[in-house]
Amino acid sequence: MSMRWVIPIFFFLMHFSQAPAFADVTVPSLFSDHAVLQRGMAIPVWGTSSGNEQVTVDFAGQTKTTTASADGFWMVYLDPLPASTTPGNMVITGNNEITLTGIQVGEVWLGSGQSNMSRGLSWDCDMEAAIADAPNHNMRYFDVTSNGGNVESTVWEIADPALLPSFSAVHFFFGHYLSQEMPDVPIGLITSAVSGTAIEKWAACAGSGSLYTGQVKPLQPYAIKGATWYQGEWDSRSARDSEKYYWQMPCLIDEWRTDWEIPDFPFYIVQMPKMGISKIMIVRDAELQTALDDPKVEMSVHIDNPGQDVHPPCKKEFGRRLAMLALEHEYGQVINSRSPFHNEAASYVSGDTIYVVFDNVAAGLQSSGGSLAEWEIADSSGSYVAADAVIVGPDTVAVSSPSVSNPVSARYAYSPNPVGVNLENSAGLGASPIREVTPGSGGPVCGDFNCDSGEDQCNCPDDCGTPPAAEMFCSNNVDEDCDGVTDCDDTDCIGDPACPGCNDAICGLGEDQCNCSADCGLPPAIETNCSDGIDEDCDNETDCDDINCDGDPACPTCGQTGDPCTSKADCCGSCNKKTGQCR
Repeated sequence: MSMRWVIPIFFFLMHFSQAPAFADVTVPSLFSDHAVLQRGMAIPVWGTSSGNEQVTVDFAGQTKTTTASADGFWMVYLDPLPASTTPGNMVITGNNEITLTGIQVGEVWLGSGQSNMSRGLSWDCDMEAAIADAPNHNMRYFDVTSNGGNVESTVWEIADPALLPSFSAVHFFFGHYLSQEMPDVPIGLITSAVSGTAIEKWAACAGSGSLYTGQVKPLQPYAIKGATWYQGEWDSRSARDSEKYYWQMPCLIDEWRTDWEIPDFPFYIVQMPKMGISKIMIVRDAELQTALDDPKVEMSVHIDNPGQDVHPPCKKEFGRRLAMLALEHEYGQVINSRSPFHNEAASYVSGDTIYVVFDNVAAGLQSSGGSLAEWEIADSSGSYVAADAVIVGPDTVAVSSPSVSNPVSARYAYSPNPVGVNLENSAGLGASPIREVTPGSGGPVCGDFNCDSGEDQCNCPDDCGTPPAAEMFCSNNVDEDCDGVTDCDDTDCIGDPACPGCNDAICGLGEDQCNCSADCGLPPAIETNCSDGIDEDCDNETDCDDINCDGDPACPTCGQTGDPCTSKADCCGSCNKKTGQCR
């Protein structure tokens, strides 16, 4: 049995008793009128029926037929479809017939977290303008949050002024900006967030996983593009809980991707803004480290947001910055979407000054007003004092203090409510806070009780926690148990659905250099073909998404005249919809 069947079968066995004879064909509420299906990937459609019943799904010129299991579970996969704003009908036929109307194909995003994400438009300073503008966009909403967390009684909704006040403000503005830039692509927004919740409730690997079980897992395997996340204040109330965030956030992302069977879907984190919670700055740093360590995780920075509020009253900028990240990294727009992040390896000490080097500076670093503020510096004692900071190059800030002659480390905006933060790049995006930068030390210091960038459970369990006794996930290219063997090459993964027959000395069906190098050989060091749809070097970046393909003729930055297109974003010029070619 393939992995694609395991999750849905488990879900339906948990939620439905054995199907009686001649039971009606049913589908989950995710398949309702006005649904948005994810473009560009196989689309699973599933449900229940009588045992061994033949079920047919018709949509967009495709007809897919299957036979239900003895328990009455069935699933088909529609072939990948292009974006379409034209509503279509999906007809599902068994002993009875279901017709779903107004179905579109576009981009589907999940928004999750705690009240930061669930807070509705009714609380937002831009509510009236946002709701008035909503009907001008191709956006649909599946709002588990406003429905009390009940997935099965939630249905897709078209923009309606009566419904939108309760919809997530951050998620709405995220979709709003995507739709503005991609008017020919429907945007489907699924929101599942609960106020006052810790991260441990949203992943089984991080704790109880109770909300994950009830409000996220029932959404699987519905095809999605990616997820946005806004949470963290609940975990900031103690040093113990906030330090756990360094491993809980990556494990949540890995668990969601694994269970969805989309191993590298983009995951966008909203870094926590200023607020009066004692250890929130530790969570901010954990979010930063997660983004630095995973090439498909991005983070929007909001330490420069005015005010000091758990719930900033104006969330438009939060959604805009998330959308900018998606537009650049998922949809190919040439923009500067990332905030400046410090580069510890490139930073250095000279005399009594620490030179902190940043990535993502666009045209260069700048101050949003006045002298740089909220910088501190420390010597080997570890006691930080206020420091002078000056931009001395496009990507460099010089940090010093008359009272520190032999500096060891520096930090920036490392407090719950840093006042006057003003370091940004030329795109106007504020720099992320820095917990500690220790240039010239040879990298992070193991044993300082900080799980720094470059440290993990394998090379520094004292700071990052003890690794598990066995491999946890068999398809994520991570050696969780630190035994030097990854995924299907690890004997812990024998029998796992992701590892058919690995370690049997035969490169069999379903095995390749990525999931079973023990049988199929080591992958090449870099991508070898930039147009074959294969991830040859097993870095989870395929063809033109892989940095190795930069400059390859198969990977132009935009479509040239005559190239196929579905929207303006595909072309250097414009898209001729009649011919489907770039002009």
